[in-house]
Amino acid sequence: MKIRATLEKENKGFTLVELLVVIALLGISIGVTNDILVSLVRSYNKTQIKNEVEQQANFVGLKIERELRSATGITSVGYTNTLTISKEGSASVTYKLNGNKLQVENPTGAAAVDLTSSFGTGGVAVSCMLTGSTCFSVVGTTPQTVKMHIRFAPVSGNSGEYSDILNAVTIRSY
Repeated sequence: MKIRATLEKENKGFTLVELLVVIALLGISIGVTNDILVSLVRSYNKTQIKNEVEQQANFVGLKIERELRSATGITSVGYTNTLTISKEGSASVTYKLNGNKLQVENPTGAAAVDLTSSFGTGGVAVSCMLTGSTCFSVVGTTPQTVKMHIRFAPVSGNSGEYSDILNAVTIRSY
């Protein structure tokens, strides 16, 4: 009886095969979890870049459209990357593409201010939609119509995300 009791005590524990199975299952579960986490981080970054591009494109599009709606005329005529909007009195506002940034110059004579940011993860590069073309075209005389052809793309990453402004705004001539 004592021999049987001591044998039962010694048989308690895990075998080498059981330990190897547990280690293999643990390795598989860690690998799957790692893949899921990497996928989530990539998806988050891609969504963040897309949102930043769309946000900056919407901001610029609405700002220029609002300026055009309250304009008295456009002094930039034809096809150009600079748009000068005449306002009440002798004031004017100029939008221009400078490198990969869209800038605005106010009539105060201050230096041009960037409307878009090209820094960091959410940085945006601004260009004309078609290579070698212009961003603004002004057609007609009374009323004048401004056509915008602007592309916003992320500076970093190769997500292929971009947002285009393809809009025509007619100046109100009262």
